[in-house]
Order: sequence, then structure tokens, then C-alpha cells
Amino acid sequence: DEGHADSVVAPTAEEGRALYRANGCATCHGPDGEGDGPVGKTLRPPPRDFRDAVAFKNGTDVASIAQTIATGLMSGGAMPRFTHLTNSERESLALYVISLRNSTNSSKQPRDSL
Repeated sequence: DEGHADSVVAPTAEEGRALYRANGCATCHGPDGEGDGPVGKTLRPPPRDFRDAVAFKNGTDVASIAQTIATGLMSGGAMPRFTHLTNSERESLALYVISLRNSTNSSKQPRDSL
């Protein structure tokens, strides 16, 4: 029995949503990922508006976003590393971030296109 591999749950956007709230992502990125969190409003450059795929400097796929969550953005941004999260958790967060970009729930346009 290899056991442990069977107990690993695949990453999901739903888990990512819970992790987004639990890890304070909204403090900078805002509750809906629009880059308008209370601390984010004070940062230069401002945090990413996740609805704007062009704003992603390190790639827009799950692996690239998960890597950015792991390493942070120390040059050209203030995003810290989230090394305490597992890779699966970072992938769940990445799926959630992508779901925000693809969401039709927001009637607003990304900040840069206004």
C-alpha cells in the first residue's frame, strides 16, 4: 500500500477561496481580487487586479501562479512568500485566482481599462 498518495486531495478553486480568506490575501488584493484591499490601497505598485490577465508578470497558468505564491514578488512588488502553504494549497489558490479572472459576477472592468 502506497497509502499516502490516495489521501491527497486534488487542488480546487473552492479550497483556494477558503485559503484566500484564511491567509489574508484580501488585505491587499481585496475581497474579490480587484487589487483594492485596505493595505493594497497604500502599496506602490498596487497589488494585481486578478481580473486583468495582462497584469500577471510571471504567467497566468496554475503552475506559474502557484510559483509566484511560493516565491512572492520581491522585485517590483510587495507580495510576500507563502512558503507555509503546500504546493497543492498554492495550486488551489491559483485556481481560485483564475476563477476570479473568468468570473462574470463582477460588473466592473479591470482598473487599468477604465
